[in-house]
Amino acid sequence: MFDKLLGKKHELALRVSYAVEEDGECFHAFAPAFKGLHVDGKTREEAVSNLVEAVVVYLNSLSQNSDPLPIGPDFAVHEVVQVPQGAFLGSMTVQWPSLQMSGIS
Repeated sequence: MFDKLLGKKHELALRVSYAVEEDGECFHAFAPAFKGLHVDGKTREEAVSNLVEAVVVYLNSLSQNSDPLPIGPDFAVHEVVQVPQGAFLGSMTVQWPSLQMSGIS
């Protein structure tokens, strides 16, 4: 819908916090934003790879069922911006005096 309104293709970058820990002779990985989503692997890399696949399946399920994304401290969505050649892309943090002044309640 937003693509039609804006007239160009937009992509999203998803940032997901995760943890990997040794579990006996294998590794256990989970993403706190996705309750109940736990995987394992023979190596740390395999556990993370399995977690990436599981998160994709989880997100596809949310999308197919029109469920909201679990946005929070462990899961964030950022728009991927197309930057012209030679341009500089940056980001900043701006301190705001109070939550009430932001219009967020």
